[in-house]
Amino acid sequence: MSEEKKAKVKIAPNSKESEMMVLGCMLTKVNSLNVAADALQAKDFYYGEHQIIFDVLKALFKSDKPADIHLVAEELKRLEKLDDVGGVGYLTTLAQYAGTSAYIEEYVELIKNKAILRRMIYASQEIEKVALEEPGDVHGALDDAQAAFFAISQTTNTSVGTQIKEILSGAKAESGLPYLKELEDRQETYLEKGEDALAFTGVPTGFADLDKMINGLAPSNFIILAGRPGMGKTALALNIAEHVSFKHQMPVGIFSLEMSAEQLLHRMICSQSEVESAKIQTGSLNGSEYQRVVGAVNKMQEIKMIIDDQPGLKITDLRARARRMKEAHDIQLLVIDYLQLLSGSSHFSGRDNRQGEISEISRMLKTLARELNIPILCGSQLSRKVEERTGHRPMMSDLRESGAIEQDADIVMFLLRREYYDPYDKPGLAEVIVGKNRHGKVGSIDVAYRKEFAQFANYTPTDEGSLEDNSEAFEAFSP
Repeated sequence: MSEEKKAKVKIAPNSKESEMMVLGCMLTKVNSLNVAADALQAKDFYYGEHQIIFDVLKALFKSDKPADIHLVAEELKRLEKLDDVGGVGYLTTLAQYAGTSAYIEEYVELIKNKAILRRMIYASQEIEKVALEEPGDVHGALDDAQAAFFAISQTTNTSVGTQIKEILSGAKAESGLPYLKELEDRQETYLEKGEDALAFTGVPTGFADLDKMINGLAPSNFIILAGRPGMGKTALALNIAEHVSFKHQMPVGIFSLEMSAEQLLHRMICSQSEVESAKIQTGSLNGSEYQRVVGAVNKMQEIKMIIDDQPGLKITDLRARARRMKEAHDIQLLVIDYLQLLSGSSHFSGRDNRQGEISEISRMLKTLARELNIPILCGSQLSRKVEERTGHRPMMSDLRESGAIEQDADIVMFLLRREYYDPYDKPGLAEVIVGKNRHGKVGSIDVAYRKEFAQFANYTPTDEGSLEDNSEAFEAFSP
């Protein structure tokens, strides 16, 4: 029986396909070379030829030299190890193998996990060997065993936290400045501009009252924008994305699980050109309207906005794609439309587990916001209880399918247009209700809404109480 057990232990956990995928991506993609060279070590690879190839790739990376099949082959030849790895033919096979996937982060994680399991097995074998010898100092042997596993954990969790003095001194502060220096700069800015000083530190939404209430879209914040169907969640989220991208020249990433990229683009053109959707779709434009569309299109070609309209995404796929968006385009805001269209891990199945699935999705989105250090604005549906309530005012308990959304989100906003239920109740107005704000106050603000252009804007009250003189408010969202 012991012989059979030993035979099983010798088959160490490994994934040859993952190792080939990672090496192939490193040979063909610069970004992949950066990711893998930082995250892995040669001993993480199980196969000897893969360790040799990785060592050469990492050496080229450290010396800031390009790495492709020819250069790696030449370096292996110089080290007299080209034949040991299977020659140029095997390097070519690796490069071709990489074409089947772009999810290098997932494969790197798989290689690391297999390496940890192997180290655990090797450590266990050494501990078993010592224990079978019945050492005189049992407690010393136990201490050595604990140290062996602690050493493994140290390779996976290198961070031991941050001392507050490191943040206060600026050594590990996000701004890179000492805390008191940063505070002095804020004071100087305030003294120069007074009440007109920038009152918030996050990414501006373009809605002045909302920015004051939530302090802008702060980095690492997970923000929920919830509402019933037809309220304009997508339009408001797009308007915020447009403002960030057009007015502040910041790259924005959008995951649209409900609408195609062309449909979103059509909405943005309507909003930016202030031409009705039906006129653009049918082509019934006059000269002025056509010129406004041309101006909007030309302006949109200058911005950086990335739309991923792949339907039915799993949360794990979305996270991998978002990481690549951040790496390739340095996005400063991520918009997701909308949460209930995402699916969780495969171990959740059936309607009974939908609550657990949504909980997992919201938790992973919050983690993603912290990992990428950008705000994530995510749309969410509300339950039908809103329709049954007098006044139709949404509440936190209306968040559909899970209370975990309320717990994980830093900010929860609700969108209410009363004219949706009664055409004569505040037409042209919408209300953004901040129901939760982890870092500030809650309340509600009014915004103007022009349905024909799918456009929200700051609301400027007039003496007559109408929206006729409110055209200036839309200038921030117009070309």
